[in-house]
Amino acid sequence: MECKETTQLHSPKTTPSEACLKPNSLEVTANEIDLTLSHVTCDALPEEILNLAITAPASDNDTAIVAESSNVVLENDSSTDSTCVYNWSTVPRVLCVATKEYQSTNLYENFTKGCQWSPDGTCLLVPSEDFKIRVFELPRELYSGKIPSDFIETNFTPALTVKEGGLIYDTCWYPFMNSWKPETCCFLSTSRESPVHLWDAFTGELRATYRAYNQVDEVEASISVQFVESGSEIWCGFKNAVRTFDTGRPGRQIRDIYFQQEFKNITGLVSCIRENPIMPGLIAFGSYSKCIGLYKDGPLCTFKTESGVTQVEFSSCGMKLFSVVRKNSEFLCWDLRKPGVILYSFKGRQSDTNQRIQFAITPDNKQIVSGGVDGNIIVWELPEITNDNPDDLNPKYIVKLSKDCINGISLHKTLPIVATSSGQRHCDIENEATCRDNSVKLWWVF
Repeated sequence: MECKETTQLHSPKTTPSEACLKPNSLEVTANEIDLTLSHVTCDALPEEILNLAITAPASDNDTAIVAESSNVVLENDSSTDSTCVYNWSTVPRVLCVATKEYQSTNLYENFTKGCQWSPDGTCLLVPSEDFKIRVFELPRELYSGKIPSDFIETNFTPALTVKEGGLIYDTCWYPFMNSWKPETCCFLSTSRESPVHLWDAFTGELRATYRAYNQVDEVEASISVQFVESGSEIWCGFKNAVRTFDTGRPGRQIRDIYFQQEFKNITGLVSCIRENPIMPGLIAFGSYSKCIGLYKDGPLCTFKTESGVTQVEFSSCGMKLFSVVRKNSEFLCWDLRKPGVILYSFKGRQSDTNQRIQFAITPDNKQIVSGGVDGNIIVWELPEITNDNPDDLNPKYIVKLSKDCINGISLHKTLPIVATSSGQRHCDIENEATCRDNSVKLWWVF
């Protein structure tokens, strides 16, 4: 089924923001298997990485985008790397609230399904239950970091709205998105009974379509999607398989990784995919069948979890892997130096639901933050890398921000601004009006 789109003109940003050059990651859990990471070396990020320039779309969606490789030199100047520090000891101050777009009707409940800041920090990507993906722009008043005491935007409206053809499964920003370069402003989405789509974040136009064909040559919808290899490839998760695409060549996949052939200990729908920020090409993916796999030029090892994996994230050093699951409070940190070894388990996360509840790591890599079904955000202090057996892993801070489930949380990299998305499917009709909070909010935490 092809998608339908609704576009609104998205004006270019007037404030520069440096693009983030490190891809995000996903969570993983471990099973004791006699496989090691011996052939994986931990090298520093190279000075030159492959960047992607995307041309203007043509009339045919399958050939709408042409990716051209160019070398980009990464600057190591510390003046451009302003790491933001969050002060959770103060009460977060609400800056922006969006609720109008997420009103439920008699036909459906329109709750949000997570949120994600763009790599350059100028836009927030929010998919929702009404098959729409909305892009919110960071208000210009907030770029300076000096917020007026009376500033609050109660009618926070999206700059762009894109409609998919069915239930949205996953979304992902292009890792080098920079608002000063419109050709890099794009994101991926995957939805029910639809191929993977690449959308223009300025105009809302469909730039390219990536169609995955299964063993009987039928187009199959992906459950998860992620840019890897510096944005030159797209990895998509399916039932018992992962398929990869060349970003610059829309159309059919270029490779299939079948679990029955390569990962015999993994089954089920692949729910999440992440790439190690220090070891390019080292991929972690989790499945709803309680499995996590590590892959680099071939299968490395598999882990086991208590329930279906919903998110995995690598640490900034690349030596740890964090994972969470659904319908379970399990929140683990895995030691990739010793595959299968659990370093520690975080306590206090409420996620007794099938819904995906996001977590995020602060830019200074000292804290980890998660939402919860109880409307709280929970903050833990991350132990030092040398302390493999910390004594206290209870929450450092618990902050009540909603009366409903906080399913999405995203931390701005250069400003102490937290984005949250909330809402869930309610079965108790009598009490749903008093506990429903389908919204997107920005918070000042400083």
